[in-house]
Amino acid sequence: MNQNILENEYIEKFPKGSHLAKMGNFLRQKKNPTILEFGVERGASTKAFIWLTEKLNGKVYSVDINDCSNVSNAENWKFLESDDLKIDHVLNSFVEIKKKGVDLIYIDSYHENFHVIKLLNLYFKYVKKDGAIFIDDIDNIEYRKSYNIKKESAKFWQCIVYDLTSDAVKEFYYNNMEKTHYTKYFGENGLGKFYKLSNLFEEPNPYKKLWNYNIFIKILYPYLRKLAKLIRL
Repeated sequence: MNQNILENEYIEKFPKGSHLAKMGNFLRQKKNPTILEFGVERGASTKAFIWLTEKLNGKVYSVDINDCSNVSNAENWKFLESDDLKIDHVLNSFVEIKKKGVDLIYIDSYHENFHVIKLLNLYFKYVKKDGAIFIDDIDNIEYRKSYNIKKESAKFWQCIVYDLTSDAVKEFYYNNMEKTHYTKYFGENGLGKFYKLSNLFEEPNPYKKLWNYNIFIKILYPYLRKLAKLIRL
């Protein structure tokens, strides 16, 4: 374990079993880690990253569409108010990332499948070999467990969004299986992890849509099975 980190303090910032702890444990294996975070809001993960990288002599770069510059005044943190899809602006603002890459990217900004897949394709090359990309909110079970169709229509749409994002993340993996490992963690609305196998600045593969069955086939499948058995009889 890192000499500068007291375990009780670490567990307070990165609770055992939490998704934040999975990222924290990953970072503790790195020397002078660099983090690029998309989405700050109230700064819960940002503050934890800042605390940890102070101990590890690392840096945190955060991007949010809103002004979150008051989250911290730490010297090892830089904030940019911007659309995270504006990669040229982001990289010109964070020149170190453009030149040297990052150890970890955390995607927790706009939770829509089309936005997440664009971020993956844009920034994958800037992750170092043996680095990782973590994607938040890719599992809808917490919404499904508490859903009330009469009162909470927003949760209905949120379930769809998280499913679509999860599917998009898997499609990215299927297109880049030789360049990354993919792990999905459940609980806390889900967390995806891409562990990068390819070298820094190597581009992801061009997107190729893979065949998949129609959703209606999935619905009809039990009836088709019964029909097939009757035909065989």
